[in-house]
Amino acid sequence: MKLRLPQHVFKTLATLLVLLACSATHAGAQPSTPEVFKVEPPSWWAGHSINPVRLLVRGRNLHGARVMATRAETEAFGATVNAAGTYLFVNVRINPAAHPGAYPLTVETPAGKAVLPFSLNAPLDLRKNFQGITTDDVIYLIMPDRFSDGDPKNNAPAGSPAGANDRRNTRAYHGGDLRGVINHLPYMKDLGVTAIWLTPWYDNWNGISQCDKPWCPNTSYHGYGAIDYYGVEDHFGDLATLRELVERAHAAGIKIIQDQVANHVNSHHPWLADPPLDSWFHGTRARHVQNQFRADLLLSPHASPLARAPTLDGWFADDLPDMNQDEPEVARYEIQNSLWWVGVTGLDGIRQDTIQYMPRPFIRDLSDALRREYPRIWMVGEVFDRDPVHTSYFIGGHAGWDGVDTHLPSVFDFPSWQVSLDVFTNKRPVKDLRYILRSDALYPDPSRLVMMANNHDTRRFMSLEGATVEGAMLHLAYVLTTRGTPQLYYGEELAMEGGEDPDNRRDFPGGFPKDARDAFNTRGREPREQRMYEWTRDLIRLRREHSAIRGGELIDLAFDDDSYAYARLDERETVVIAINRAAVQKEIKIDASMLNARDGVSLAPLLTATDRPAAVSGTITLRVPARSAAAYKMGDR
Repeated sequence: MKLRLPQHVFKTLATLLVLLACSATHAGAQPSTPEVFKVEPPSWWAGHSINPVRLLVRGRNLHGARVMATRAETEAFGATVNAAGTYLFVNVRINPAAHPGAYPLTVETPAGKAVLPFSLNAPLDLRKNFQGITTDDVIYLIMPDRFSDGDPKNNAPAGSPAGANDRRNTRAYHGGDLRGVINHLPYMKDLGVTAIWLTPWYDNWNGISQCDKPWCPNTSYHGYGAIDYYGVEDHFGDLATLRELVERAHAAGIKIIQDQVANHVNSHHPWLADPPLDSWFHGTRARHVQNQFRADLLLSPHASPLARAPTLDGWFADDLPDMNQDEPEVARYEIQNSLWWVGVTGLDGIRQDTIQYMPRPFIRDLSDALRREYPRIWMVGEVFDRDPVHTSYFIGGHAGWDGVDTHLPSVFDFPSWQVSLDVFTNKRPVKDLRYILRSDALYPDPSRLVMMANNHDTRRFMSLEGATVEGAMLHLAYVLTTRGTPQLYYGEELAMEGGEDPDNRRDFPGGFPKDARDAFNTRGREPREQRMYEWTRDLIRLRREHSAIRGGELIDLAFDDDSYAYARLDERETVVIAINRAAVQKEIKIDASMLNARDGVSLAPLLTATDRPAAVSGTITLRVPARSAAAYKMGDR
């Protein structure tokens, strides 16, 4: 049986089919014009060691795009577009003689044209910027959101959901910002620190995560979940404020260290929904492996590549997708991003987050690119492990079993840090300080290590079992007088308390409106805080005034369960440090020949000592007060 339609219905359907066909033909004949949303990097420099620079352009309707320069000083070539037509890669060669200014490019497809904004920056003064970090420095770690609210106007940027800024919530933004750091540069200058390490200032997601795990953040107040590698977090300020911070810090004799995060981004980054390349990440939001944190497998030449893969390729967390630095476009992008931040701000050093979870050839290439353009620039890698065999594997200056020398200038000395915490909370004998230092033989140059007091991922000293103020003072004395570059964590100079994350990230008292007291000033500190502050300031001054402590050789002199004495000596002086953990005064006897000290030479007290030791006569006797550290300078040798 055949279905017969009325004539008017048939004519109507036929008309609709013709209209649809015409619409499809029209759409095919006139594709949409190209659009450009974002260019990374947005600017570069003439005469830079990376030339051409590789641009990543996000937009739409980019299929078949050609890119052309609009000024003779630049040349665009090598354009490629991803399958979705949403990302374009293009090289831009820059004439070394080009002057700073706007150098827009044109993106052209069969459907039309779009402007690709790009500019050349004026280079910053090499004498005043990019200074690097040395053993002459004392680093002070600040989490901007928890330090000081200098500009309340940025506490709730446009688009922030309700509750994103709430000081009662330990995982929300609290309002600290770059202006707050600027306002308290005099405080840090008075304390004596010479470098500030700021946790990441990248633009982070403004929303609130839903999470059923106790360690998951409600917001990205900490900065480790970037959604824009070229943006400044709007809760903290803007690029102009960041530049002001660097300039004013430099004027005060203080360097700036950026916390960079090449390993991962936030799951709300636009790349997750639309990656520039299929190989941009290790896996996808729906299908990826978790990082097994078995970095020990990276050290063994006997581990199979399959066993290592989850550590190098796994996501740090479900909301922190792992970047694939084995993809050349990713590696190039991240190296350029690192260089851009240095060049555009004038910063002096970099702390590279979770560096052991990235390919070692990438670490090497990043290190080389930084030093090639900025010879004094410095980078320290976070290799969070308490085994010196492990940390020494990643520092530059020697090749691993894989034949790769990372050329990484520094790593944190987590092994010595852990021993010091245990010793000064009475869990281990004091002589273990000396014992862990024997592992210095594993490092090409142990003076390049960063000796930390604590950081934002660890419990504060005063919240450890067995902690006392005297123990905290001895811990700082060791950190500030042993080899390497010391690093403090904001509030350690006040004996602040703080348990596991996020309790270890408490607000600095006095940094926020309506705080009950202001610990940035003497009158606002409690007696315990003032005692710790003065001790920290005195130790930093001691270090500043004595070159041997900053960069001299370290020689063990005496050690037992309650004490450790060691010398720091260079061509100009010899300084002896003596630490006594015992509850009573302790006499520490040292064979004078260990210091090549002639009879009659005396040691002048520099710190704490209750009396002037007698002139050397074969033996040096140090009388160190109970639960204290003392320092002495030996007379001419």
